[in-house]
Amino acid sequence: MCGILSIINTKPGNGSENLLKACSIIKHRGPDDEGFLTWAAGTDPVIWAGADTASSTHDFWKYNTLTAGQHFKVGFGHRRLSILDLSPAGHQPMVYDKAGLAISFNGEVYNYLEIKAELETEGHHFHTTTDTEVILHAWEHWGVKCLDKFNGMFAFVILDYRKQKLFAVRDRFGVKPLYYFKGESALYLASEIKQIRTSPDFKFHLEEAIARKYLATGSTDQSDKTFYKNIECIPGGSYIEMDISKDGNDFAIKQWYTLKPKKWTGTFDEAVAEFRRLLIDAVSLRLRSDVTVGSCLSGGLDSSSIVCIAADLLKAKGEYAGQETVTACYDIARYDEWKFAEEVIKKTNSTPHKTFPSFQQLQDEIDAFIFHQDEPTGSTSQFSQWAVFKATHDAGLKVMIDGQGADEQLAGYGGNDIPFYTGLMKSGQWGDVIEESKTHKATTGGYPKSSLLAAAQLTFGKTLSSLLPQRLRVNNMPPVKFVHNTEPAYMYDAPAHSLQENLLRQLYQEPLPALLRYEDHNSMAWSVESRTPFMDYRLLEFTMGLPPRYLLKNGVRKHILREAMHGIIPEAIENRRDKMGFVTPEEMWMKGEGKAWFTSEIDKACKKFNGTILNAAETKIYFNEMMEGKRTFDFVPWRIICFSKWMSTVA
Repeated sequence: MCGILSIINTKPGNGSENLLKACSIIKHRGPDDEGFLTWAAGTDPVIWAGADTASSTHDFWKYNTLTAGQHFKVGFGHRRLSILDLSPAGHQPMVYDKAGLAISFNGEVYNYLEIKAELETEGHHFHTTTDTEVILHAWEHWGVKCLDKFNGMFAFVILDYRKQKLFAVRDRFGVKPLYYFKGESALYLASEIKQIRTSPDFKFHLEEAIARKYLATGSTDQSDKTFYKNIECIPGGSYIEMDISKDGNDFAIKQWYTLKPKKWTGTFDEAVAEFRRLLIDAVSLRLRSDVTVGSCLSGGLDSSSIVCIAADLLKAKGEYAGQETVTACYDIARYDEWKFAEEVIKKTNSTPHKTFPSFQQLQDEIDAFIFHQDEPTGSTSQFSQWAVFKATHDAGLKVMIDGQGADEQLAGYGGNDIPFYTGLMKSGQWGDVIEESKTHKATTGGYPKSSLLAAAQLTFGKTLSSLLPQRLRVNNMPPVKFVHNTEPAYMYDAPAHSLQENLLRQLYQEPLPALLRYEDHNSMAWSVESRTPFMDYRLLEFTMGLPPRYLLKNGVRKHILREAMHGIIPEAIENRRDKMGFVTPEEMWMKGEGKAWFTSEIDKACKKFNGTILNAAETKIYFNEMMEGKRTFDFVPWRIICFSKWMSTVA
């Protein structure tokens, strides 16, 4: 796990000072080592040390230290967080001269041992125990097709310096970030946007459509665009291919992976067994590390499953000394999940670490939090996650496993009911519709009339159009009059017509891409690698091909996960029906000890953006009504404050 950078100069005169500056700003992503590579046409690449290169690396490789004034066509910068092969042999950028390849790699290929064994039978010889070297040999052997073999999270840039081609690759679902910027004199590829902002070519321009939708709905990361008009990210499952023998910075973006759900034809019990097998294997792969692996533990179904599976796997190997877990706790009972986390701690004999995110901590660290995120966030929930990774760092842990990605594939969120019923109706499963409705009435006292009517309208079209508005509100979003010049269309997305369609939207549009960005930037801010077993592509292909009632049945979300984890997780966790995630008492902060701060920050934002992004009068009315209890609490005030503070760092 690291931070990477590539600069492809399209005009002469750009020197190594740009590499040095853009790498120094992400020291948090790789405090263990630093390295550089420069290459010019007609020459071999040169590996350089940096000011932060480890002394052991200096002694082993005896690289010269990069200084300003070195000119190149292609330059790589790398910050290393040492996880596999902690020796200097794992130093990056790494060159494989026999194949004419060089790489700067961020992430993990979890099944590298299996791929390495396959390559060894084909005559390949290895000099390190890193997955980085495996990628280089796999690229030589299979070319781009090697990506189909990789099970992991990764973003890397490969320079084929003899063929004068450059490739920049992102993993299937974009777990690891890779941004690009086309400047007048160079193309930048980077792990974080802040690296690109160091470019002498960079000038900030706000992508106003993204900003307005964020303020109105909280949506971020829904596409390849960012809040910066001139910075985009390479889509998940895609790669850049660039001919560097030519002038200019043109390249092609090609897709190497598309999620193809594997339709399940077996029984439910067989599906439960297969789900359990896939999840256990996903966790097992993500336990591979040369440093201690801990776990983020909320006490929810997802993280509890991972902690319990990991404990069983380690015990079976005779390597269990008690996992280390980190949990966010609150003194206010409605926001605290410790009683559930404690059940898991007791069952697995884990060593717990607790952190108590507070409003004072938010005030003290908000600027650093926003700096590291690079773009605004949806709520203070992401700050709670920040606090967890800070506590992880303080506990001396470098690798964590958590449950990101489970909700989006297992119908863990609310808001799935309408597409769920629609899919059942469209496929003629009326018996299932009736059974689900009866269960809803038995548990809540009434039939799900609004969801059934909406599903019926989507199924039969105009015949029921008089029963509902033409557009269906999504995510319970607030009115947007407080956002200047925002079109009503920002409020709505086209409704999904099946549960699978809705889950695919959650995986690719909202909320998963944003959650992955939050997790990557929060963890790496504290020099921690975060691993997500539920994002294993084999598991996703399996779950997305399951019948909808295997996921959501009789009002119970994540049905198959609960069944698969029976006997593995504590019964109290298996039977939980509430969902919290990374929560904070944001409403209580805003109306209590943080009232003056929230009010002051809203006033600052109104003065700064009235008539451009915000309608100040409407904003203050909206905020005051919320403070007085005349309007239901939502995250609009946070979004306005977060956007305002973020803008002050970039504009």
